Amino acid sequence: MGDFNLTKIIEKKRDGKTLTIEDINYFVDAVKKTSQNYHGLNNDGEEIADRCQIGAMLMAIYLKGLNDFETNHLTLKMRDSGHIFQWSDQQKNRIVDKHSTGGVGDKISLILVPALAACGLLIPMISGRSLAHTGGTLEKLEAIKQLTTSFDEKEIRTAIDLIGCCIVGQTEECVPADKILYSCRDLTATVDYSPLIIASIASKKLSENPSAIIYDVKFGKAAFLKTLDKALETAKGLVKASRPAKAVALLTSVDGPLGKTVGNSLEVLECIECLRGGGPRDIIQLVETLGAELLRNTIGGGKENISKTLKNGEALKKFHDMLIQQRTDEEVARNLCYGDPSEVFNNKAPNKTNFIYSGEEGFISAIDPLVLGNVWKDEYIYSFRNPGVGFLILRTIGDEIRKGDVWLEFHHQRNEVSQDHRTQLTNAITVSSQRVKQKLIEKKVYYKDDILVVEDY
Repeated sequence: MGDFNLTKIIEKKRDGKTLTIEDINYFVDAVKKTSQNYHGLNNDGEEIADRCQIGAMLMAIYLKGLNDFETNHLTLKMRDSGHIFQWSDQQKNRIVDKHSTGGVGDKISLILVPALAACGLLIPMISGRSLAHTGGTLEKLEAIKQLTTSFDEKEIRTAIDLIGCCIVGQTEECVPADKILYSCRDLTATVDYSPLIIASIASKKLSENPSAIIYDVKFGKAAFLKTLDKALETAKGLVKASRPAKAVALLTSVDGPLGKTVGNSLEVLECIECLRGGGPRDIIQLVETLGAELLRNTIGGGKENISKTLKNGEALKKFHDMLIQQRTDEEVARNLCYGDPSEVFNNKAPNKTNFIYSGEEGFISAIDPLVLGNVWKDEYIYSFRNPGVGFLILRTIGDEIRKGDVWLEFHHQRNEVSQDHRTQLTNAITVSSQRVKQKLIEKKVYYKDDILVVEDY
């Protein structure tokens, strides 16, 4: 590596200079080789990064920035730090994935993945866990008895060959540099910098070697990206960094909860309702729209193909088979999908409290998703992560409501709802005299003839 060393590279970024490909390669290689308590050279004479050097580099990046060139190469180098899936000629053009930046009640993956598999696509989804006030896809699945989300590469390949889909956590071989960088970002207050977010997300998705990716980039009160401008910046970066995969990003609003449930077990049940051809219109709209983008960029098709699999039971059958492939007992999978789901979850919330509306008659214009997310998280942690804790939203945005109507059902661990939680939840609802209409999807970002396009949806 000649005159390269980490200190010089840190100085370069500290002074606001652009990193070269060689700089980025050297940094990521040193990160990959890092250990908790050692800095120096390994047996091959290669430099190993000290944690304080990683933190210094991350802060230099946070303060001085990365341009598109640096971000894109950092993404690819992080991808290359681990194993990259290789698919057969029959599979490679059908491999797709989806990522959401997270929202309260976001359970889209559990419906979209089996629906796409029923359409003929292959989805080796590597998903994430709960962050702050938002629930994680893996925790929702792990609410189901016996189910595992820990697969190695061989098990992922088997699931793709037999079922066409799986939803699992990050493998040991998948982007090891990201695991180290993310843990350091968490400790150094550099989590919320857009280029680092982009590199972390896109590197994991690209390690699957997909033909197409759809990004659901959320903005609003309960999103990590609060403004449309910030979400658009991240969406553009994700689409740019994901090439050569055909990537599309949709900017979606999370100024309210998605669907009518919040909490792991309750959200799984809502997913089953959707997979049986029912479910809230906002969830179905998002599932069909995201799915259509992936179909158009691969084997062809549109919203009608996704809708058909939800209505004819093919998506539900894929979900059932995926549960069994991920080691759920066949009786549990059958009861959840086709029978009585009352005993399929690992635990239940022992108490329920109804919230009754006491104001003037009108139409619900807002439900504060941040309140629901924060109260859920507080009760979830108190209950030692009982998957049964959560909310059933009986009246949602756009619905008419009268005095005396029960609008919210809280499933909780504590014997009584605390006064603080009771006040927050009571004040979470806003009612107006006119019915409001939500716009769920705002913009679409994609490449057309090598030009990045941003269009209103």
